Amino acid sequence: MEMIGKLQDLATLGATVIGGYVALGGLRAWRRETIGKRDIELCQTVIERFYEAEHKLGILRSPMSYSEEGATRQREPTESDTEADRRNHLFVPLARFNSQFEFWSEFLSYKFRMKALFGNEAAEAFDIVDRAARSFRAAALTRYNALYRNPEGLNVETRDRFEKVIWEGLDDNDALAKAMKDAIAKMELICIPIVRSTSLRKQLAQIWLHGLAGI
Repeated sequence: MEMIGKLQDLATLGATVIGGYVALGGLRAWRRETIGKRDIELCQTVIERFYEAEHKLGILRSPMSYSEEGATRQREPTESDTEADRRNHLFVPLARFNSQFEFWSEFLSYKFRMKALFGNEAAEAFDIVDRAARSFRAAALTRYNALYRNPEGLNVETRDRFEKVIWEGLDDNDALAKAMKDAIAKMELICIPIVRSTSLRKQLAQIWLHGLAGI
């Protein structure tokens, strides 16, 4: 009887140890799955935001503009209708940027999370987009201030340089459009493999489960 009792104790201890390993393994698997799911969802969101950022910048830089778009600026009491129309046209790029301000703020809010998880390459992609958006706004603001009171306030060369930044398609070598494509390519290298590898794992898991069901 004493021997049987000892064997039962050993069996209980073994079961406890095995149970502990199983629980620990389950916890680790759960953590891996949770972290993986977090990374996937973040990557899906971020890469979508990059595609949207390219689209938004295209809207900002669309050469098709109307003075009504710039009517959100504060008009001076002494402005004639002709002068108001000219200044409204001049203000269009800034009015567009102001209407997108929340998007750009939200877009850049992902930068440090991505940097923490994926390193400097992820942050660099955000920096490229940030510089493109800043370049657009700086060119639009400088041109607006220079031409606000004097339509001849900029020489032709300087004015052309600003307008090639502000308007899409005025330059065969469009630096801002190229920068956006470079940024997207960098972020795709980080995010797409994570999203696709997960999809592949899901497909393999489904195939395996169907195979078990058929046994």
